[in-house]
Amino acid sequence: MARRRSLDALYALTMAQRTFHLPDSPLSSPGDGDAVAADGAPTEAGQRPGTHLVGGLLEMRRQHGKAPALSGRRSIDPIFRPGDLDRLTRWCDPSDPRQLHIEIGFQYGKFASELCMADVGLRYLGFEVRHKWCNEAERRMDKAGVENALIALVDAREVLGRVLNEASVDAFYVFFPDPWWKKKHARKRLISPSFIADVARWLRPGGRLVVKTDVAEYADLAEVVLRGETRFEVTRLDDSSAGLPLTRREVGCARRELPTWAFEARRCIDPPDDEPSPPSP
Repeated sequence: MARRRSLDALYALTMAQRTFHLPDSPLSSPGDGDAVAADGAPTEAGQRPGTHLVGGLLEMRRQHGKAPALSGRRSIDPIFRPGDLDRLTRWCDPSDPRQLHIEIGFQYGKFASELCMADVGLRYLGFEVRHKWCNEAERRMDKAGVENALIALVDAREVLGRVLNEASVDAFYVFFPDPWWKKKHARKRLISPSFIADVARWLRPGGRLVVKTDVAEYADLAEVVLRGETRFEVTRLDDSSAGLPLTRREVGCARRELPTWAFEARRCIDPPDDEPSPPSP
């Protein structure tokens, strides 16, 4: 018990002492106005392409990286197993009548397992950049008997544009993304205007993006970025659970009596193309 209390105190102290770098212009994506990489990703002048991605570009990692050990039938590695990219594309097929729910950064897979078991009729797709968490999620899903999930070891930003169609996703979940505290790492933050614009394009009308964080400054930044996307109706939720199964981090924050923040961005329903324009005054 004493060890638990000391860990809780250390966690609270660490969060309180860290400084969150706020960009001068929150509505500008990292690298705006600078050079553009061959894949279209913005880069700062003099920076290697893909520096906003965790691990770098897919092609570069294939050339210079080493495949991690993945276990489980749900896990795919689009970086080092090219055939897995085809499997990912098939999973995202818009002709599949099941709802498609995508979580970016599932960590230990607690939320993923509970979501899949609560609605076995949906398709769950999770992304993570650490193979140990993919393996942990596999073990958890095996124990729960999850059959409607696919988990990918790759930065979601590197592959989503290759496999998703417009208006093909029913829900996105971004829970407790890495704050990337330092200024030099801020370009790696997931919540950026360019990424949120992509999410708005991929979501079906009426679909939603749910963002959660336990960093107050990140919550403020996320709210500004979300409200800057005109295709979203954004709500700062009073119930930080958003009516969803809790993540492992939320359980830990509740035990330590630490606050969390949650936002829902609902994709607006596009007006029909033939809708008449309002009369001029």
